[in-house]
Amino acid sequence: MKYRSIFLLSLLLTLCYPAIATSVDPIDDVHELVEFHSQTYHEKLIPVIDSISFSTSNSIAPYFFTDENAGVQYDLLKAALNSENIDIKEIVHAPNLRAQRLVKTNKIDCMINAPDNVEGLFYTQSLLEYKNSVFYLSRNNLQIEQFNDLSALSILGFQNSKQYLGDEFKDIANANPHYSEITNQKSQVVMLFNGYVEVIVLERRIFEYYRHLLKSKLDTSIPVTEVVLFDPAQRKIACHDQIIANRVDSAITTLKQSYRYQEILDLAEQNNYQPQHQMP
Repeated sequence: MKYRSIFLLSLLLTLCYPAIATSVDPIDDVHELVEFHSQTYHEKLIPVIDSISFSTSNSIAPYFFTDENAGVQYDLLKAALNSENIDIKEIVHAPNLRAQRLVKTNKIDCMINAPDNVEGLFYTQSLLEYKNSVFYLSRNNLQIEQFNDLSALSILGFQNSKQYLGDEFKDIANANPHYSEITNQKSQVVMLFNGYVEVIVLERRIFEYYRHLLKSKLDTSIPVTEVVLFDPAQRKIACHDQIIANRVDSAITTLKQSYRYQEILDLAEQNNYQPQHQMP
């Protein structure tokens, strides 16, 4: 009886095992309706982004030009987005504070060259670096080696400079009654060469661009001294939507891994973005 029970138990396990084994086989064929609903679900989770709108400053040639789709930074941005099959919907040029407000109110998707730590915005990595400097007419023999040396001088910065250039500069600017800011960076160069201010704070390529542009109206051949007090400034893009920011960030990563990124920067170093004519 004992051996018969063992035999019956063994037979039962043998008969059941194939059924157990086949019950866990994966289903190779997925019904087309299941596949359709799965695809639709993922499209809702990850919306299709085929164009993005941007805002940026209205006077930062040669990085952007207000009258044409060109410039160092424009070409970098376009090349990056092309890698993700995304178009530039529009670029709105405005003073820095308004450019930021357009994104904060969701009227524009992203701000190029956004100041750090703006609440409610999502940031990409830096597209490139700006090199901000202090410029003065060499004949004035100013002794500027550190930020404190700016405390008694008349200084003209670009709009919102204090938010871009670090706490040490911000403290000096706040304490200096002769410090002011202006939205038009061409006007900064004009006021320097006309002697209206002792010092301007401006990005190096932007200064050289307007110096070249204005040479038929002003004597811009006057020697100018450049003092580098600021670290190279990363220029990030900030968006009101994190998904958009992630797509732009991914595009920048792809561009930086390609030859095109350095090619555009090399063109800038060779002055290919300088004006082809002077102001009449």
